[in-house]
Amino acid sequence: MQVYVPLPRAVTALTFVMMVGGGILVLFNWHPELGAASLFCIIFPAPFYLHRFWNETDWHLRLSEFAHFIKDLSLAGAAILLFSIR
Repeated sequence: MQVYVPLPRAVTALTFVMMVGGGILVLFNWHPELGAASLFCIIFPAPFYLHRFWNETDWHLRLSEFAHFIKDLSLAGAAILLFSIR
């Protein structure tokens, strides 16, 4: 099942700006809450759209997608921790 994304270039550009911008804000400690929130808002929904391991029939692909799914959820958890540190 394919997910339809309207304006894929715009979504890609927005994702890039939010990831790089959020990372810079956290790195230089300039509004780190905004940076961490930006990172969380991009990272958290991604695994549900990109790594649908439950739809895979091949166990190699299923395991790979599951690993990426868990990795993205752990990155979202790290963004929440960054948000709460202040």
